[in-house]
Parts: sequence; C-alpha cells; structure tokens
Amino acid sequence: MSAPVIIREDLQQLLASPGEDPVLYLKAGPDDEGGPLEVDVWVSAYVHHSKVIVHRHEVVDALGDTPDDDALDDYLTLLEPTVEDVAAALA
Repeated sequence: MSAPVIIREDLQQLLASPGEDPVLYLKAGPDDEGGPLEVDVWVSAYVHHSKVIVHRHEVVDALGDTPDDDALDDYLTLLEPTVEDVAAALA
C-alpha cells in the first residue's frame, strides 16, 4: 500500500486531541477494515504500536505546546520517512 501524505492539519489535530496519550497513526480505510491507508488520531491504548507514526508527547517535546506553521511544516518533513516505513510494514 502506498503511504498517505501527512499534512499540517494532521499534526494540529494530534496536538488538539483531548485523549490521554493520543497518537497519529495509519489505518486501512475509514473503519480500519481495508482500503487505502489514511492518517488518523486516536488514543494509543487502542492503536497497535505497528501503526503509530508519532505520539503527541513526542511532538510537544520537539516543538512545544503551540508550534507555529513553519515548525509544523519542518516536523512533517522529518515524519515522512516514518510514514513510509509504517505504510510498508502494513502492506
């Protein structure tokens, strides 16, 4: 499966998530039951570790609680290889 493009709004959604230890992860289709890979946010306790791209605490550690758009865009560049690796592992 090809890796989806991760965008700034994905990171913003992760940072805004009210859940305990939220993660940005890949799922297969809207219900994670098959289909093209998609980026989503959910609580890490409910996401298999092999699907996780990044935890919110990792983003906060790297960028702070309220990063600007430029910082988010730079971080996206760092996450691209991880997204590709996770997608390849799910194939």
